[in-house]
Amino acid sequence: MENDLNPYQAYTDGSIFSDNPLNLVVALYQGALDATHQAERAVAARDIMGRSRAINKAMAILTELLVSLDHKRGGEISRNLERLYNYMQKQLLAAHAKQVAEPIAEVSSLLATLIEGWRAAGRVATAASEQMPAAVEQTPRLSAASSSYAGVPFYGGYGDDSATRSNTAYSF
Repeated sequence: MENDLNPYQAYTDGSIFSDNPLNLVVALYQGALDATHQAERAVAARDIMGRSRAINKAMAILTELLVSLDHKRGGEISRNLERLYNYMQKQLLAAHAKQVAEPIAEVSSLLATLIEGWRAAGRVATAASEQMPAAVEQTPRLSAASSSYAGVPFYGGYGDDSATRSNTAYSF
């Protein structure tokens, strides 16, 4: 039944929406990376439907990352990410059309590099927030209109729903 609540999905949704926005970006990259690995396996197995599903999933995640870019606040970094996301999508489409794994492997490698960079940014942000004096920690959380959180620029599009999210978002 469509109205049945899946407890696992509800827990996952709650965990993601209450999490640090930087972790949301990492989760998107991880989902895209997992999808590219699935696509590589599907190409090797000559599984057309599996390849199609996996590439579509990776493409959808890259599209979400693309539309979340905030070019006003992200400047050159945002424009570079846009070019990179577009390149990765073109590689995935080429791999799908040619039924080859090499372009998918390149996208996987790029995603792995990006995810490590975002994880490092998360460690820096966490370390910075842990070193704040108690008085600063009790100030209200940054809003989406603010320009940074622990020195990390906001990633536009995440955290706009104050009822379910922390109102922090990163923009690149």
